[in-house]
Amino acid sequence: MVVEVKSRENPMSIRSKNALGTALLKLMISRELEDISIQDITKKAGLSRQTFYTNFREKEDILVYLVGGLFGRYRDRLEEARPEADGFLIDYFMFWGESRDFLSLLFRRGKGGIFQEANRHFFEAGGLPKGLISSDGDDEPYVRAGLAGMTYELLYIWMTRDLGLSVSALRALASRILSGELFRE
Repeated sequence: MVVEVKSRENPMSIRSKNALGTALLKLMISRELEDISIQDITKKAGLSRQTFYTNFREKEDILVYLVGGLFGRYRDRLEEARPEADGFLIDYFMFWGESRDFLSLLFRRGKGGIFQEANRHFFEAGGLPKGLISSDGDDEPYVRAGLAGMTYELLYIWMTRDLGLSVSALRALASRILSGELFRE
């Protein structure tokens, strides 16, 4: 997985971080994160321990970096997203569906909390298209929290249980939840 960074970060640092990320993900396919050492990661990446510690404090920081890079790409994509709820939900689930292998690996290895935290921060920090939420009063933080929780949980089930739902079916389900259609009065 390659993270594209549009900042003034040193290109060598970006390449090192991406190499360490790729190495860690390859190792995580067959081993739990707790069973992977820094030495395993740096050896697989062809880099030194010093390079690791120049860029990260611990192994989990690599996963945070990779998830953050994906959210950065998603924010860029949102500029083209449709502001209505159905359009947003389709774009959201399509984007994360494109990273299904990575997210499934995170979830299977018990590291979904890294994505969950980034997703919560994305919704709380106003990462949604302007005009998507009609409420701008005291209840807006609750609406954002509800969206963050619902989207995370739907992605988690979608990626860990493989129930055969398409993106459009998942979007339709989310819309039915949001509209209250699935709840009894």
